Amino acid sequence: MKIVREVLAGLAFAILPVSAFAQAESFPSKALHLVVSFAAGGVSDIVGRLVAQKMTEVLGQTVIVENRPGAGGVIGTNFVAKSPPDGYVFVLTSPTQLAIAPNLQKSIPYDPINDFSAIGGIAMTPNILTINMSLPIRSLRELVAHAKSNPGKLSFGSSGQGSVGHLSGEILRVSTGADMLHIPYKSAGAAYPDMFSGAVSMVFDTLPSAIQHVNSGKARPIALMSDKRSPLLPDVPTFAEAGYPEATLRFWIGLHGPAGMPPAVVQKLNDALNKALASPELRERFAALGADPLPITPQELAGYTRNSLEQITKTIKAAGIRPE
Repeated sequence: MKIVREVLAGLAFAILPVSAFAQAESFPSKALHLVVSFAAGGVSDIVGRLVAQKMTEVLGQTVIVENRPGAGGVIGTNFVAKSPPDGYVFVLTSPTQLAIAPNLQKSIPYDPINDFSAIGGIAMTPNILTINMSLPIRSLRELVAHAKSNPGKLSFGSSGQGSVGHLSGEILRVSTGADMLHIPYKSAGAAYPDMFSGAVSMVFDTLPSAIQHVNSGKARPIALMSDKRSPLLPDVPTFAEAGYPEATLRFWIGLHGPAGMPPAVVQKLNDALNKALASPELRERFAALGADPLPITPQELAGYTRNSLEQITKTIKAAGIRPE
């Protein structure tokens, strides 16, 4: 009897990898759902729809985009965290949901590290610092020196308390000692008229949003929070090139699924995503948005997630920003 049990147990153990392999081989056998946890029409939505279209072509199954906005991206992200880990539901992610929300909301219903399977990177979207044209400042070093010698005189606008723009300014302030006042707005777009008039000194914003004001001559670009210069603004240095590498906040966009997804399914989705990102058409659309494709492994995206959480947690504590 003991021998029979051992044989049956051995057979069951042998069947498991075969079953997982068969699951990966047949995946996907139906439509997939890409959740965008922000409203339609924004940069995240545009990027998500571009990626979904190309992944549909690669996988041979429709990738449906679902907008589930609310609570700073938490609602849609939590929906995916609680979904079955079969690879058919995944979410467009960024530091907003996996690093900022865990620090600035009193409680969130998911663990940003342990409740997700990292699938792959989508894009890097640089943030840019632009200033009022009348200020006698032409570089980041001049701005930091001016802020230190004129405490409380410089102010920066952002799309709100706890936004990426807000944290970009706080990282610069904390890492350099620049004395600047944060002015939150409902959106970065709402801050620009005040910057043009001089009521606000500068604005931290995403490059896709800011580029129109730079091109119109209403805003002076100072530096990019990015690993490299943008072809849209080849003369504008990065924060590292300007002498402040520690002040850079890297804003990535990725793809995560629920924790516990089969590794073979994760790899299949990663392969499909990276093939989609290699599309010349998608790369052209990304370039117009000021975004760089980010074809990385699931392990690399997991590292990006951990690093963003650590950096933003440290910045928020140093800046004394309290959860709301």
